[in-house]
Amino acid sequence: MPHPVNTPTQFNHLPVAGPARRLMALVYDALIIAGLWMVYGFLAMLITSTFGALNCHPEALDYTPCVGGPLYQTGLVAVTAAYFFWSWRAAGQTIGMRAWRMMVANNNGVQLSWRQCVIRALVAPVSLACAGLGFFWGLFRDDGATWQDLASDTEVRVLPKKKKKG
Repeated sequence: MPHPVNTPTQFNHLPVAGPARRLMALVYDALIIAGLWMVYGFLAMLITSTFGALNCHPEALDYTPCVGGPLYQTGLVAVTAAYFFWSWRAAGQTIGMRAWRMMVANNNGVQLSWRQCVIRALVAPVSLACAGLGFFWGLFRDDGATWQDLASDTEVRVLPKKKKKG
């Protein structure tokens, strides 16, 4: 899907998204991620049970490594990162951002690079882990930038409402 904003100049004139809007979009995205985790967990259990049955010892089948091991945990991180990376690179929006009419782009209004996606994905959890301080940081800045915006040289802007046809 192409960017809803046609030019970088248009993007730069849109208002910066505030922390409340960003956090509400994150709640939407958390619901999507929970669903993706369930699908991933189902597939992991299916694979584990299939390979366990091939060993002809179903009574010895242990699901603990499947749902608690480092390989499974790494898969959860990969699924989460893939959701955000794909969303940011493809359209500049996650599903939550689309619902709250926001878009992320670099400071020139251009699609994020892979490097910017990685930096945002690494800094955003730290912003949340510090009691949300990284998100509320924008309240104390004239440009409204959060920690992940500053670290990745990106901006999250509020898109205009679509005009109703009628």
